[in-house]
Amino acid sequence: MSRVYLEQRDANHVPPPQTAAEVSAAVEAAAEAVANCDVLIFTAGAGMGVDCGLPDFRGSSGLFKDREVAMTYEEMSDDKWFAEDPLFAWGINYTQLSMYRHTQPHEGYAVLLRWATTLGKPYYVWTSNIDGMFEKVGFSPEKVVTCHGDLHHLQCTKDRRKCRGSREDRSDEVWPAAVIPDGLDAEIDPGGLRFRDAAHLERDCFKCPRCGSLARPNVWFCHDKNYNASADALVRGDAYNQWLWKLHEDEAAIVVVECGGGLAIPSVRVQGEDAVDGGGKGSRLIRINPVHCKVPPTNGIGIPMGSMQRLKLLDAALMKPKGKVKCKKDVKAAARKPSPGPRKAVK
Repeated sequence: MSRVYLEQRDANHVPPPQTAAEVSAAVEAAAEAVANCDVLIFTAGAGMGVDCGLPDFRGSSGLFKDREVAMTYEEMSDDKWFAEDPLFAWGINYTQLSMYRHTQPHEGYAVLLRWATTLGKPYYVWTSNIDGMFEKVGFSPEKVVTCHGDLHHLQCTKDRRKCRGSREDRSDEVWPAAVIPDGLDAEIDPGGLRFRDAAHLERDCFKCPRCGSLARPNVWFCHDKNYNASADALVRGDAYNQWLWKLHEDEAAIVVVECGGGLAIPSVRVQGEDAVDGGGKGSRLIRINPVHCKVPPTNGIGIPMGSMQRLKLLDAALMKPKGKVKCKKDVKAAARKPSPGPRKAVK
């Protein structure tokens, strides 16, 4: 757990609703906030993928539970293994890559995509997940900020200053992991999570096309000295930051729908809390989490339970007949009341 987050933020948060009636009221309040906001930000941590059947890596359903490896996830998530034990490093990462390739997004992702495409509100996705589920369900990659990279792209294990390529703009520093074939799972020892034969890593698909060194996933590991954020990821991240700063300047009503943001590395939780804190009237953080569901007292709505079930309930509440005229502008128009003045344009 992040001690700084627990002491400086979580300690000041309030518990989520407890009774069925309170939870129902929270769902209705969240649906109203989504309907009335100016913009939407969807944030997601590892808990978002659990309903797909993916492991959470640290909990009871973690990938490394019941394996023959006496390490924590944090100890395994270290780029040093590509130098010290590449068969182990790639055994872990290929196992995850194969899992992500063959897992389909759950219905909650489809709910968020429907909101993004039908509500007519500007939006972004901001996620610490490396599984690529948002893109797989249909979100445009340009709208998905992946703060930790993703397992579907590769980079060189060498320091970027020592890996030389032919392109001056270095646009070939990161490339798609599609070059690595399916079907290698049988070559990995399931207990020790290691490739049995070093010959597999001698194949071109595991090599950097720039210098011939061993490739690795373009992912920020828990302990990482060589993560190389792609040029595309940097552009997307900068575009998101510029967009968010403008929203804060315009005092836009920002609603963040946070799914499965954990406490161990609270990047997702902090991102959502800060985005809402800088927003205008009507900004809300909707935190969906079965366990860690405390929220800031003034602008948070905590909804306990997993992402898939709660997003479906939220969607049902949002799509009720009365929701068709929930938006502030629509209500005012229907009542034929004069507008108090336009809010600054939100782009």
